[in-house]
Amino acid sequence: MVMKKSNKNNCFFLYGDDPVSANIRKNSLISSYFHGKVPEITLFDGNGSFEEYKNALEGQSLFTAKTAVIIHNPPFLKRRSEKEDKKEEAFLETLKELPPDILFIILLDGKPDKRTKIIKSLLAICMSEEYSLMNPRDAAGTMIRMLADEGKRVDYEARGYLETVLSSWEQISAPLLKTECDKIVLMCGNRDTVTRRLLEAALPDYMNQGIFRFTDALLDKKAGVVLESADRVFTDISTTIKNLGFLSSKFRKIKIFHEMKRNRRPEGEIRQALGIRSAWMWRNMQNEAAKVGEKEAEWFLLQIFNYQMKTRQGSSEIELKDLLLTYCMK
Repeated sequence: MVMKKSNKNNCFFLYGDDPVSANIRKNSLISSYFHGKVPEITLFDGNGSFEEYKNALEGQSLFTAKTAVIIHNPPFLKRRSEKEDKKEEAFLETLKELPPDILFIILLDGKPDKRTKIIKSLLAICMSEEYSLMNPRDAAGTMIRMLADEGKRVDYEARGYLETVLSSWEQISAPLLKTECDKIVLMCGNRDTVTRRLLEAALPDYMNQGIFRFTDALLDKKAGVVLESADRVFTDISTTIKNLGFLSSKFRKIKIFHEMKRNRRPEGEIRQALGIRSAWMWRNMQNEAAKVGEKEAEWFLLQIFNYQMKTRQGSSEIELKDLLLTYCMK
């Protein structure tokens, strides 16, 4: 989260690609500004005009002068007409003179175009805060700090497991990590150490993390486990695409590892090429490469590519389970 302060403490502009965090912040602002006594709220969700916003900010309830006006994804941030210039100026003047009884919050899903006149004006008047999704590579460190704040220590092997799991997610937000952290703390109970075994029990229930156990079974060529688990891992089209992508990434790294080893590349260069940042991840990479040869990894990647191409063409003659079983039998 990035914050920029200005001189208006009752006017906020929250934006970014993490709307969950922005919405949590909005609720917190309303509660704290009015000391827990939330007044009547006027909400514009993807609609409204400059005139309607201005009227809402200037209008007062019959019972109390305190009010909150929330504007979510206003149309004027996407399209506007020069004919609205005077209405825009009147709205901005109202914001500049906003009395302390009124709290104004504007939320935008995504990043604003700071080159436009209206955005420049809003950033000059309001306190602005950006809420962005976290880089998956930074998520493990953030979660470890969250657990430390709760008095829980993540042991060495669990740290490596967290890095492996969280770095594979496409989108991660702070609220998501906090939810998982709270669950892990509850599962720890009186124990002050978070182990890999505990994480394996906690994380698979969220965001279909069963792919990790499935991958372990596939690398070990445990055909029975692979066939039994396949229906729970490849549940629909989007999940199948995502999890096949994960498997392809895993086998591609194994192939690269073998190629670089065969060409006598130094360990540091191999680590950098594979994005390995810890001793645990390096040891895990070596263990996985010991289970899968370079030719096997190349065969699997080619089969997955052919399967996906023929599936898109509607001419696949082989079931995914058959492909996985053939690999286990090699």
